[in-house]
Amino acid sequence: MTEMTLEKLLQAIDYYGPSSQQPVLDVTNNSLHVKPGAVFIAVPGYKVDGHKFIPEAVSAGAIAVVAQKYTPGLSVPQIIVANTREAQAKLAAEFYGHPSRELKVIGITGTNGKTTCTFMLDSIFQAAALHTGIIGTLYNKVRALTLPTANTTPDSILCQRLLRDMVAAGVSHVSMEVSSHAMVMNRVDCTHFSVGAITNFGPDHLDLHQSMAEYEAAKKRFFAMLPAKAYAVVNLEDHHCRRIAAATAAATLSYSLENPDSDVFLAGCRGKTLTIKINQDKLQTPQGEISFTLRLPGRHNWANALLAVTAALALGIDPDAIVTGLENYRGIFRRCEVIYDGEYKVIDDAAHNPSNIDAVFSAILEEEPPGITVVYAIRGSRGVKINQAIASTLAYWAGVIKPKRLIITSCTDTASPLDTVLPQEEEVFRQELLALDTEVIFTDTLRQAVSLAIEGMDFGETLLLLGAHPMDEVAGLFSQLAGVETTTSPRPPRFGSN
Repeated sequence: MTEMTLEKLLQAIDYYGPSSQQPVLDVTNNSLHVKPGAVFIAVPGYKVDGHKFIPEAVSAGAIAVVAQKYTPGLSVPQIIVANTREAQAKLAAEFYGHPSRELKVIGITGTNGKTTCTFMLDSIFQAAALHTGIIGTLYNKVRALTLPTANTTPDSILCQRLLRDMVAAGVSHVSMEVSSHAMVMNRVDCTHFSVGAITNFGPDHLDLHQSMAEYEAAKKRFFAMLPAKAYAVVNLEDHHCRRIAAATAAATLSYSLENPDSDVFLAGCRGKTLTIKINQDKLQTPQGEISFTLRLPGRHNWANALLAVTAALALGIDPDAIVTGLENYRGIFRRCEVIYDGEYKVIDDAAHNPSNIDAVFSAILEEEPPGITVVYAIRGSRGVKINQAIASTLAYWAGVIKPKRLIITSCTDTASPLDTVLPQEEEVFRQELLALDTEVIFTDTLRQAVSLAIEGMDFGETLLLLGAHPMDEVAGLFSQLAGVETTTSPRPPRFGSN
């Protein structure tokens, strides 16, 4: 990277004020991270307004401030913009030299399946002997180095810094989860995507988006930003996905489990071996058909695999590497993960919205276990709407599979302050589950819930441990309470969500 001057940096946001050849050593939106030579960006957050920290940033050595309102008495230039999140994305990309232009970045959005698809693609790329990076929910990865993550998609400064680090480390292909939060908060603005893909679309994040229309608009914005030379990979079976990607300038490729008119189509399944038909007119590949064995259960994982196949083919990955990569893929932390399989089976999944829950129960139903017990953690501080939708979905599946027990917990012993269950959120669960024939038990703590579940397990039955972040360490808790060894995928610590 060449030396960045203040004058050149600010041209990224169309600011052509007095010339300044002063070198810029950093860009940051955190006053605690300001060092001499930094440009400070004041972002009005949802809980704290960054403008209140402008004096501290200047005292710490900031050479300029980008803000949405003027602060009297400062000794450094103030660049006033309409939206500092938008400005931050442009400044970060400029400061780090637009690293995504030197990479093949595959962005995956959708309600469910983003994490699984990124790891499937990473496995495919590694089978093709490529150096890879991951940006997503579980952790960020720069080749062999894994890094904790605070968000599904990091803010624009960290995003561009990670991409620059990947370029420096020799990475060529990056799999990135792109959340709806990322689009609303401009986290991936100015990022060049070679492929944008969508898994599915259903209710989620209604705490941020005030309606499903707003949620859909956030997804549409991702496809609208794809360049004409990119590919848009779309789930043909989901009419929401088709509508979300309709306005893209990118070349559209489709995948489907049901529709033979799609570009990548599930032509057959024998046990765990899938046979995929490929439209060779749209995807330049020597093979019109591939077969591979997928270890993960459930049709939702078949769909995830088809997305990965389509995206990989769009990038010119050899079909043999695709087969090897998918057959090597073992699954990831808390994604339909079997953590114990002894006298009974225990499956751990971070199911946190209706379509997540549909996918898990559909997969379990195919296995026809003789009995099922369910522990579910309420999504605290996410609002009544999403929790009512989740409770209604649980009630439906309880009617289908007739679990021995449905244990609902507030996780007061494991939930962070951001995940605290509000009384009205618990109440919608009580109301939605009131008419069930199944025994429904409410507990305050996760420890109580898991202990009750273990007490009632019989030989051959299945225990489902379902829920978001307050249950991330449930495998260890189960192991302790049951006195057995569990098998879990490693995951570095993370600090937040979304």
